[in-house]
Amino acid sequence: MNIRKITPSQIFTVLLVLFTIVYLYSARVKSWAIMGLLLLGFYKPPIPQVKPGEKLPQAPALIVQNTDGKVIDLQQQKGKVVFINFWATWCPPCLAELPSINDFYQKVKDQPNIVFLSVDVDHDLAKSSLFLQKKGYPFPVYAGTLNRLPSQFFSGSIPTTLVIDKKGFVVFNHTSGANYDDDQFAQYVIGLSKQ
Repeated sequence: MNIRKITPSQIFTVLLVLFTIVYLYSARVKSWAIMGLLLLGFYKPPIPQVKPGEKLPQAPALIVQNTDGKVIDLQQQKGKVVFINFWATWCPPCLAELPSINDFYQKVKDQPNIVFLSVDVDHDLAKSSLFLQKKGYPFPVYAGTLNRLPSQFFSGSIPTTLVIDKKGFVVFNHTSGANYDDDQFAQYVIGLSKQ
C-alpha cells in the first residue's frame, strides 16, 4: 500500500481555496479582511492640500433626519465643519471602517464646530440604528433623499466620505474604505474647525 504524504504547500493551498470561497460569499469575512488591512496602515485617508486660489466645489443641498426626528440641513451648517459618511449595514468596506469612524467620532464629538453625520443609504433608520447600538457605536445615524445629490459628491458608491469646511466648500471627498482613526486626519478636521 502506497500512502502519500500531505505536504505543507498542499495544506496551504486547501486553506487558501477555502478562505477564498468563504470570502466570496460572506460579507462579515470580507469586512474582517478589510479591517485587518486598515489596522495594518493601509487605506489611510489622503489629507487634502488646498492650493491658494484653488476653486473648491460648494457643498450640495442635503437634508437628513435621525430616529429622534432631529433634522440637519447641510446648507445651514456654515460656520461649522461637517463630516459626512455614507454607508450601509450590508457593505463590507463600510463595516470594516466603522470602528475607525467610531474612534474618529470619539475624538471630535465634543468639538462645538464639528457636525458628524453618519448617513444610511438604505433609508432604514431603525435597522441601522439597532446595528450601531449592537456594535456599541454611540453616534447617531441619519437618512435623507440622496438621489438628488450631484454625482460628484455621491455617485452611489459606498462608503463615501465628505468633509465640508466652515465656508461650505467640500475639501475632502473619498470613495472607498479608509482608516479615519488616523491622528493626522483628526488634526486636519479639528484644524479646519478652528480656522
